[in-house]
Amino acid sequence: MWRKKSKNVSPTTKIDTTLTIKEDVGKNIEQIKQCLGEPFDLVYKVYEFKHSAFALCYIDGLISTEDIERTVIPSLMNWFKENDSSKESVIKDFSQHIQVPKKLNTTSDFTVLLTALLRGSTVLFIKKGTEAFLISDQHWETRSIEEPSSQTMVRGPREGFVEALAVNSTLIRRRITNPRLRFKSFIVGEITQTMVMVIYIEGLVNESALNVACSRITDAKTNEIFESGMLEELIEDKGYSPFPTLIDTERPDVVSAALTEGKLAIMMEGSPFALIGPATFISYFQTAEDYYNRFDLSTFLRVIRFIAFWIAFALPATYVALTTFHQELIPTDLLISLAAQREGLPFPALVEALIMETVFEILREAGIRMPRPIGPAVSIVGAIVIGEAAVSAGLVSPAIVIVVSLTAISSFANPYYSIAGTGRIMRFVLMVFAATAGIFGILIFTLILCVHLVSLKSLGQPYMAPFAPFSLKKQKDTVLRFPLWWTKRKKRWKQEA
Repeated sequence: MWRKKSKNVSPTTKIDTTLTIKEDVGKNIEQIKQCLGEPFDLVYKVYEFKHSAFALCYIDGLISTEDIERTVIPSLMNWFKENDSSKESVIKDFSQHIQVPKKLNTTSDFTVLLTALLRGSTVLFIKKGTEAFLISDQHWETRSIEEPSSQTMVRGPREGFVEALAVNSTLIRRRITNPRLRFKSFIVGEITQTMVMVIYIEGLVNESALNVACSRITDAKTNEIFESGMLEELIEDKGYSPFPTLIDTERPDVVSAALTEGKLAIMMEGSPFALIGPATFISYFQTAEDYYNRFDLSTFLRVIRFIAFWIAFALPATYVALTTFHQELIPTDLLISLAAQREGLPFPALVEALIMETVFEILREAGIRMPRPIGPAVSIVGAIVIGEAAVSAGLVSPAIVIVVSLTAISSFANPYYSIAGTGRIMRFVLMVFAATAGIFGILIFTLILCVHLVSLKSLGQPYMAPFAPFSLKKQKDTVLRFPLWWTKRKKRWKQEA
């Protein structure tokens, strides 16, 4: 992989910027072959007539060869038989005369020509012409639209994004048939030249967040970008934070709903995950299914998610604090049971908790990386076997096995993997604070965390909104979800300048 500080020649210096489009179609083909290094998948065909000639050039696998041979080539041949392309006036008006059933552009810049060729356009050269015609006919094999595997739901659409940006934009347009829907494109990566798209609804979008996102994408300096997670790291707010500040999702309905709320979405070629911003802390506990079910059930599930997040975050630290410093807070019968379990154990409560949490994280990672048919079985069986073996060997107490199990189950209740990962990291830090100062250590760390969350921003917007700054009107869709008929209101379009 290329490095930013690599001593290799910059990719822009490999292309001779002095190259121009020649009147001889054969020389143009030779220039392309020279610039691309004689690629095996470069296809070029030259068609000669009595007084004229034209050449088609494309990358095999990036276009629909069947469409080119069935529609473009016959149309071109008929036109050349009827017209003398050696006349300069006819060449200039070529795009008006020919009826190619594809998008047709012209360029006199050889660098632009190469970029279009590598993006799936068919290049057309005409004898004695100093411009090239670019026929947009991108078509390549891609994964079919399937249900998202990372964000499943009981009730709701079953469509998920794929790696093709054109397909993903279509999925959004099918849901938002509004003329104000905008797609703004950027190119990121000096080597990969990856297309990035910012999607928003004009008149509804937060203009400040939109300007921040566009400027950060433009200023992103990197050689390569292959996934939206890499882009997220480049455009997020400066300064370290374990909390994600952009929402990642595979679901078109989630992106569409966010756009109608005044947010923006960022998508890129080659990634099935879209980024949504500005994000808030509360939005990581809300799902699209909350609006497909009744409001009472949705509110109940949101409360469950908050409780599960707190259990996954603080339960092991609470166990360490109570058993180490605050035995008086434990009921007598339970305290006697815990004391009997811990009798003869070689490790203190902190080491015991760290060992079991680390083992479970290893099992979780192994279950993800192993082949799908055996991955879940290995993680489940491994957890049971190792837990029972550790208790039987007298290394850990049965209580810590229960604590770690509840923590693990609770960590799976969060709908977004990114915020669940934050809880996993913070859990270990909180256990150290609990082993140092007990409940007071937990309170101190929680206070520091709250101050950090209040200071965070997502694309320049407050991360803890609508709690800080507080907005009473927006409390109808935070922890509680009020009925749609109660919260429904007409959104006014912003006045255009």
